Amino acid sequence: MIRLPWLSRISGAATSGLEVIRVLREKKVDVILLYGLPTVGVQTLTAARAFRVPIVFRAIDVSHQLVPNRLLVPPTKILERIIFNSVDFNVALTPHLKHYIQSYGVPESAIRLLPSGVDAKMFSPGPRQPELLARWGIGPDDLVILFMGTIYSFSGLDTVIGRFDSVRARHKNAKLLIVGSGEGEAKLRSLAEQCGVSQSVIFTGMQPYSILPGVIRSSDVCINPFQLNGITRNILPTKLFQYMTCSKPVLATSLPGTVTFLAGEDQGIVYTELKDFNDQLSALLSDTNKREILGCRARESAKEYDWHSLAKTMSSWLEEAAYA
Repeated sequence: MIRLPWLSRISGAATSGLEVIRVLREKKVDVILLYGLPTVGVQTLTAARAFRVPIVFRAIDVSHQLVPNRLLVPPTKILERIIFNSVDFNVALTPHLKHYIQSYGVPESAIRLLPSGVDAKMFSPGPRQPELLARWGIGPDDLVILFMGTIYSFSGLDTVIGRFDSVRARHKNAKLLIVGSGEGEAKLRSLAEQCGVSQSVIFTGMQPYSILPGVIRSSDVCINPFQLNGITRNILPTKLFQYMTCSKPVLATSLPGTVTFLAGEDQGIVYTELKDFNDQLSALLSDTNKREILGCRARESAKEYDWHSLAKTMSSWLEEAAYA
């Protein structure tokens, strides 16, 4: 792409379309699974029709809500309408996305629902790993609160860190372990310093994917304190299933897209408002028995979201499209 304002998106769209045409010309493609809507959607759809290849769209978010420039929102909505109504069928990540696609006049028969999931073989229960925690100065008797993933500005971690002294007042050995990095990291590090809790809030930065199961197994409570906004409202974070398959209790803010699949404590997850997050966190840290019960429920609930099972479903649908 030409890395200049506006030209980058236009040139990227053009070269992406040419690349799709090249692949379809050179390879024997039975079916296309399309993810990118604004950047490569129409180009891929046009190429698919020209080469008579069926195309399935996987809807994982509302594209126009992610467009940074307001001027691009209307054309993105037009692209959504074209793609939703023109592909062989759509596969929505959440019920909200299914209803959103239907709002463009797409019949329900052309929309299927398939949530995200987890590799239950990789993420599984196991013993705490003191040597892993020791890398970040966490002792074997410390209570570990784990946040894992990209540190977005809407992560809600600013609220957790800003009031973390209330958790430490009840649990002096509590440590907040933040595994990952992102746009909000520098601000959160500064906040931890300002609040005098920097010794209890540990930022690991990006870590190898292979050690994440061990990190989860070494935690006591796993959290997802996302703020509720247009981006988070209808998401179903994969990290929740990773926490759950390792038999860990989860404390999270209530996001409509998540509650649809994980209703609450029967699934091992405790929901709370962000303003009450630290109080609920302290309560969970104080109740070992409840954490164990929630962890067991979480493990059982997550079994139906095993990636291997979900992948078989998607594979069967793609085969259906290819030989329709």
